[in-house]
Formats: sequence, C-alpha cells, structure tokens
Amino acid sequence: MSRPNEYDNLIKSKAFESVAPTTGAVDGFLRNAADYLAAAKALDQAKHLQVFTMAYEGYFQIVQAVLEFFEVRTKDAGRNLAIQRVSTDLKVDMKEFAFITRAHERRNGTSYSSPFPPVSKAEALTMVAILEKYLPQANTLTGNAPTTNA
Repeated sequence: MSRPNEYDNLIKSKAFESVAPTTGAVDGFLRNAADYLAAAKALDQAKHLQVFTMAYEGYFQIVQAVLEFFEVRTKDAGRNLAIQRVSTDLKVDMKEFAFITRAHERRNGTSYSSPFPPVSKAEALTMVAILEKYLPQANTLTGNAPTTNA
C-alpha cells in the first residue's frame, strides 16, 4: 500500500505513527459514518445541536477510515491535524474546510472547557451536507463499497 508522502512526513515528525491495518476497520468506520448520517437526518431538525454533533462525529469516522486506509494513526497531533490531512485527501472545498475546522473547535470547546454554544439550523444542516457529500468520496478513495444506511 502506498500513501501520499505527506503521511510519511507526519510519521517522521512523530505526529502520526505507521500501523498495521486492522481487517474490516475501513469498512467499519465508513459504516459508522453512514449510520451517523442516517441518525442526523432522522433526528427532529429542531434539535440543531444533536444534528450538528451527529454529523460532525460522522465526518470524523470518515477521517478515521482514511487514516486506517493509509495505515496511520495520530500520535502527538490529535484530531485537528488528522482532520486537516484527510480533508486535503478528500479535496474538501475551502469554504467547507473552514466550516469543518470551526465545527472541530466547537466540539472541543464542549468536550474540554465550556457548554456548547448555540448551533443554528443552518450550521447543523451544513454539517449534514458536508458528511453526505464526502462519505461517497471517502468510499471511492478507500476502494470501499458504498454504504447504503443513509
């Protein structure tokens, strides 16, 4: 398996580590992403925070699938660099990338320092649309059969 040189550079810098592939992990992560997408769409759309969170976590499952595909895991870098690296691989639009970065910052704020700020319906639906758009691209990149849960 060959991976982009950027991954090898991240391994050399100790941000990522090279790992042996785990059988079924890519498929599992992408299936989880599809399940998060389905759950986000099934939720009462008035529950903006929950819809947003489900879609964000679904996108992170895509990130995990691509990392697994390239046989790497984060080491010192964590989620942020992983999201950046995989978003580049998926050719995420710059506007969407900026949104994903803000979504990650909001998620971290909730998890580590303060209550989640209010999420608008537009923000929730944007995160769902991003997950919906990039899940098929992740399936293509990894050579995974598309999931049909969403």
